[in-house]
Amino acid sequence: MFSRNYKYTIETLTVLTLLIFSISCTVEDEQDIQANDLNRIENKESIIPPNPSVTPVTPAPSLPVATIVNQSAENIVITKYKPTSDLHPSTNGRWRGLAICEYSLEKWGGGEYELGNGKFSALIDFTITQDLNDPDKRIFNPTNRKKVDDGPFWFDWSDGGRILVSSNISDAKITFTDYHPKSLKQKTWEGNLIAYNSMHLTDEWNECSANLSKSEEVLFDSYSPKYLLDYVDGVSNDSKYAIPGLLSFPASDEEKYPLMIMIQSSGCGYGDREFTYGADFRRQGVAILEMDNCQPRGLSEENPISRNWNTLTAWMGAADALFALRFLQDHPKVDSTRIGITGFSWGGQVAFYTGIDLIRKSIVGDNVDFALRAPYYLFCRQFDDPQYSPNKLHIFQGELDSVPPNHCIEMADSFNNRGYDVSVDTYQGAYHVFDEVRWNAGSPKVNHGQWWVTDK
Repeated sequence: MFSRNYKYTIETLTVLTLLIFSISCTVEDEQDIQANDLNRIENKESIIPPNPSVTPVTPAPSLPVATIVNQSAENIVITKYKPTSDLHPSTNGRWRGLAICEYSLEKWGGGEYELGNGKFSALIDFTITQDLNDPDKRIFNPTNRKKVDDGPFWFDWSDGGRILVSSNISDAKITFTDYHPKSLKQKTWEGNLIAYNSMHLTDEWNECSANLSKSEEVLFDSYSPKYLLDYVDGVSNDSKYAIPGLLSFPASDEEKYPLMIMIQSSGCGYGDREFTYGADFRRQGVAILEMDNCQPRGLSEENPISRNWNTLTAWMGAADALFALRFLQDHPKVDSTRIGITGFSWGGQVAFYTGIDLIRKSIVGDNVDFALRAPYYLFCRQFDDPQYSPNKLHIFQGELDSVPPNHCIEMADSFNNRGYDVSVDTYQGAYHVFDEVRWNAGSPKVNHGQWWVTDK
């Protein structure tokens, strides 16, 4: 039984994104979603299921512009976007996607991956690079995060993964042979370009296939105040880090795209959401930027934020996200007025913090902002005077989360009473990290601690 909470939240989030960004649904031809869901999205009808309870949304009137002392956003030297990959068709680049294999169909009752149903067999992640010593040769580099003694996987699934043996790569086609580390059985695969950023991959027996998306590796600078008060005197005197990210666009050929920034959890990962949420957004015509806040601070999934809270605070993550927003202002394929942000747990906290005026305006000033903030299972706080962004804030919480949802509901009420636009989905019976993405995932039922806000 797949996690219904994941299906419902991604449906809610994609519809919310379409409405906030004011775009019609754009679906890749080779990866369609159910026709009735598509019609409902295009007609801008709600596909939010009945099980989450939703706080009412109060329309936001015009708000006074907050005055911030020592405003220095305009004086910060920022990284300008420069293309790192060609836009002409080429197999060069980082390719990722979800594989569907025949041996999985019986397990989940047939059908392929659709919006939020979690039906996929494996995660594919590899990079094709030019051989520096031979201009006519390209190199196949497995880049999935899971590794074994024989080398990294390019194909990661529940029974392990597959390891590369050899490859033959041209400008428009790749063929390669690999093996399973347990059975040692070899198999040949073929990938053909569909568009400059889209490739169809299948094996020699047509048992497994995948539609892959090319991701551009980007890098931008971020000044990172460790705590809230560090923003008071501006950020240019704080430590500077080079933040890497992966930027992916839909397979269509629009002039500009809306974009959603994704922020990882305190485990320094996305829990495979970079593959599923990423695919779901791209099918709706929305580009994705996945940020890696951890690597520049020497953190990883093996040594995560959750063991090093003072090494990478959510206040620092908020700065990273806002510098990403500034960085994307110059991207020729991004509609800078329609950029949103979502994050998970620690990443949800980051997404929320980017709306605080003191933080936001010290980096992006008065005229740049996220069009949408959609954090997952964060810890909400009360503000006597929020001084917060007037743009949409929508929160996803589990009823039984160790971070109780009543704090977010109360905060939403207090924000809306002051004219802001905040709403909360509370999923009944759901715990922290309730949106597991695989078809057979159930909601986790472990809380490692409980949190309460008191007047003491």
